Amino acid sequence: MSGRVALVTGAASGIGLASAEALARYGADVALLSLPRDDLDAAAHRVGAHGGKVITIGADVADSTAVRAAFERVEAELGPVDAVHNNAGISEAIPLTDTTDDVFRRLVDINLAGSFFVLREAARVMQSRRAGAIVNTASELALIGQAGYVAYTATKGAILSMTRSAAAELASWGIRVNSVCPGTTRTPMFLAEFDGVADPEAELADNAASVAMARIADPAEIAEAVVFLLSNRAGYITGTHLVADGGRTTCVAAGSIGVAPSSPPTTGGSS
Repeated sequence: MSGRVALVTGAASGIGLASAEALARYGADVALLSLPRDDLDAAAHRVGAHGGKVITIGADVADSTAVRAAFERVEAELGPVDAVHNNAGISEAIPLTDTTDDVFRRLVDINLAGSFFVLREAARVMQSRRAGAIVNTASELALIGQAGYVAYTATKGAILSMTRSAAAELASWGIRVNSVCPGTTRTPMFLAEFDGVADPEAELADNAASVAMARIADPAEIAEAVVFLLSNRAGYITGTHLVADGGRTTCVAAGSIGVAPSSPPTTGGSS
């Protein structure tokens, strides 16, 4: 990523912060965008420790005017944006029949409309240079159903469709658009869903047991997938999604059905 300018939204914590750190570590100058109330100074300190230039922008992605102003500021201070991790989003775990109009609209405004505004502005600035890469954050729940997440999954599934159409439209401009689908990841947003439960660690252990790899991801692991898709190593990849979920959406967790897993095979011996 040396010599590139990257913008990361939702960059104050979790996957966004890990992505910004990874981009800086691989040589990019990075703009961190998050809500004004978020601790962007602390995030900038962490990202800046990896080298390169870092700026912070307090803005709400649900405000299209603020999104456009953010891109203009990045270009003025760092140069034209050529890599975007379109990551800002929120989650609500709530039964379908308890989901109010306000909750649903908030999810749509931030997760879907906000992602659209960032994608649209990124396309505008990248078209002038006929080059660039965008990664939208979707979710494993864009691929599978889970009780309590009907409204949330509606927004994340839409991000996958938006990614495919944008990739088709922007390919002739030299712009690649992909999505990453993180699985269960130890982020502040995810951990907040366990507030108020009697035994959070037991609940986390149950969640990890539903994953084939039997653990919850670290944000840095998702960040590596993001950086790959933004880098030239993914130069022939567009319009698709990279699932980083420890096998949860495609594998049955060990021990949940059938026989217990055997020991790893030893080397040598006859076949």
